[in-house]
Amino acid sequence: MSKHEFVIDGEPLEASAEKNGDLFAVSVGEQTFEIQPLSNGLFSVSVNGEKKTVAAFANRDTTYVDIDSVLLELREPSEDGFGGGAGDAGGAKDKVFAPMPGKIVKIMVEVGDTVEPKQQVVIVEAMKMENPVLAKAKGTVKAVNFAPGDQVDTDSPIVELDVEE
Repeated sequence: MSKHEFVIDGEPLEASAEKNGDLFAVSVGEQTFEIQPLSNGLFSVSVNGEKKTVAAFANRDTTYVDIDSVLLELREPSEDGFGGGAGDAGGAKDKVFAPMPGKIVKIMVEVGDTVEPKQQVVIVEAMKMENPVLAKAKGTVKAVNFAPGDQVDTDSPIVELDVEE
């Protein structure tokens, strides 16, 4: 059995997975899903007796999962525990980048605020999904470069920090 921890909307969530033949039992909180691979990136997912067909495909380090026209994006965490945006090539902890191009929905910090690692600082909407963006390090916000409603890419930092060493 493997165990994993995710952060969804800033809240930690534990999940476990166990394989029995080609069937996977995945438990998230108190809910258990049975997942069986079909073919060509399709999976049969059963929860509470209801079955759905789910599509999944991988591109580089990201797996995309389509469940009832809701697209989820799953990434392995980087060595420091955070997936970075494409513009985050150096892994700079003093800058917060969007994970993909999109529109800023909400900024939760302002200049002078102190942030902690893994604290949600921005929400970016992309592909009709709201993606929380987290700080990588403890520090003080020194700049907020965008406002809600602005379009962002993965190369321009949304928030800049004075990082505490």
